Amino acid sequence: MKQPTLAVYGVVSDTSALKQEIAHRDAQVEELQEKLGHALKELSEQRAHIRVVQGRSGELAAMLGRFQRALRTELRRAAVQGRHDARRQLHQRHFELGHVVAWQGGMRQVWVEGSVMCGMIRELEEVSRRRDAVEGLKKTAHNTVKQLLRQERDREESTPGSEGFNALMEAQEELQLRSTEHAALTAMIGTIRQRQVELENEKKAFMKEIRRINDEDASEYASRTALGDGERYILMDLLGKGGFSEVWRAFDLADGRYVACKIHHVNRDWPMATRLNYRRRAERELEIMRVLDHPRLTRLYDVFPLSDAALVSVMEYSAGMDLDTYLKRYQQLREGDARLILLQMIAALRYLAGLPSPVIHYDLKPANILLHSADPGVLDVKITDFGLSKIIAETREGPSDNPSIELTSQGTGTYWYLPPECFDTSSTPRISNKVDVWSVGVIFYQMLFGRRPFAEGESQRKIWQEKLIIESARELSFPESPKVSEEAKELITNCLAFNVGERYDVFQLSQHPYLFRTGRRSVKLKSAFNSAVSVGSTPTQYTSNKERMEAAK
Repeated sequence: MKQPTLAVYGVVSDTSALKQEIAHRDAQVEELQEKLGHALKELSEQRAHIRVVQGRSGELAAMLGRFQRALRTELRRAAVQGRHDARRQLHQRHFELGHVVAWQGGMRQVWVEGSVMCGMIRELEEVSRRRDAVEGLKKTAHNTVKQLLRQERDREESTPGSEGFNALMEAQEELQLRSTEHAALTAMIGTIRQRQVELENEKKAFMKEIRRINDEDASEYASRTALGDGERYILMDLLGKGGFSEVWRAFDLADGRYVACKIHHVNRDWPMATRLNYRRRAERELEIMRVLDHPRLTRLYDVFPLSDAALVSVMEYSAGMDLDTYLKRYQQLREGDARLILLQMIAALRYLAGLPSPVIHYDLKPANILLHSADPGVLDVKITDFGLSKIIAETREGPSDNPSIELTSQGTGTYWYLPPECFDTSSTPRISNKVDVWSVGVIFYQMLFGRRPFAEGESQRKIWQEKLIIESARELSFPESPKVSEEAKELITNCLAFNVGERYDVFQLSQHPYLFRTGRRSVKLKSAFNSAVSVGSTPTQYTSNKERMEAAK
């Protein structure tokens, strides 16, 4: 029986069209099969390539592991050698600069001067003795000259060859010789005294190094070689120690850079209230640092637990000394250099004050200002240590650009750098970024004059107990030397205004014409500044950057 075709059922009306369609489908199938073959071949090649890459990756990982192990070994050796060298140098400097000895059965510690200072003292005594002797001869010669002059005037005439005239010439010669010798010895005494001042500054830095090494020896982490997963952070040396934490220089094997590891340690022997308070401080510090992104603020890289009682925060490392050590070594800065550091501090504080939840640093001091470069001539600074910082939350009070909060932690901080309101125990004071402005004024003053303006030389305990800042900060005076511009003094005066309402806030300070001083242009900026910002003005009176620059043109 003959099979029916699709045409019979009306599916197709033309057999040739059906054949063409089938041929087309066959061609498509063949093309797809060919593509599939190519794809399978390419997949096979890719798999082979992946196996090669995986093998190479394994080799590189193994090589990296070997390099890291070798680097870890060398870094540990370098750390041990570095600590040994620091102690050897300290021992050597003991003889040159001096050392501390126990006195009265260990109840007191006394500083014994080293060979360099003792030599200077002996030299100064010898030169002073010589000058005193020369001064006596000089006075004798002076009296002789006066006497001979009177004798010559009493005579009717005197000739160059006469005995009296020759005696007068010899006396004049003796007087001139002794005067010249006296001046030279006086200059020598001045040089020795200047060297003594420089040595005293060097001794201050040396004493700080003694404390650092003693703290390093006493640290429970001194015997540890590394921190973190896989011993990622190799501990090199202790940078500093505070009341509740210590900071170590470490090398990050994963990222290949030096970092600062701050170890927050809670002592189990502390009272519960102390432990909770410190834990809150550490958490607040990390909360603040996580959101910071400014070139003048130390960056936070990593946080991890070390134990049930310790936490580690890994931060950006600055290779230079802190400003406190710098001032101990060099005493003061030229005004231009001090102004450069001032500009950087203000830029950082303006950033903190402009955050959605503004931050008050509250512990701004030279020890918390780091020179980022190891070259002391490069004054690129970063502000660090937010352990006492305050976050002004949404419930804040005060003007929108200068909100305030209650100070609930009176007694903390570094008293030389805190304003009078922080010492008012009659009530709970409210603080704003004007606390940091006061600190900036004290630091700028110290950079310029080599001393702090208030309570210099007094202890923290005495400052707090006797409220010395409140007593002394009502009047601000400036030393005669070195010479400092009037604009700088005026800026300091407004930073250190005793009354909070008369003191600049961060935004007013950042608009001060001294910061924009470039010759004649500073005069124009000062005019614009005075018309735009007055002490105690509300933030609505501030002008924008664009408006200020338009006014300055």
